[in-house]
Amino acid sequence: METVRANDLKAFRDFADAKLSNGGANITLEEALDLWEYENQTDEEREETAVAIREGLDDMYAGRTRPANEVLADLRKKFRLGNR
Repeated sequence: METVRANDLKAFRDFADAKLSNGGANITLEEALDLWEYENQTDEEREETAVAIREGLDDMYAGRTRPANEVLADLRKKFRLGNR
């Protein structure tokens, strides 16, 4: 059975070792995992991400967004979470 690089623990260890030896000791584990996922995306996945970002920016520039505090207040109300 073929192992996909993105799911290959040894390949991730090698990736992490390379980052640590090249001045990447200050990145967090979450940042390292995000970078690993990004570097192992297919071209199609990268294009889908770019399209989603462009659509989000278009929405922002066209005013089709709401302030985060309003959205969070609506979610707290909808799910009866109270004010936090």
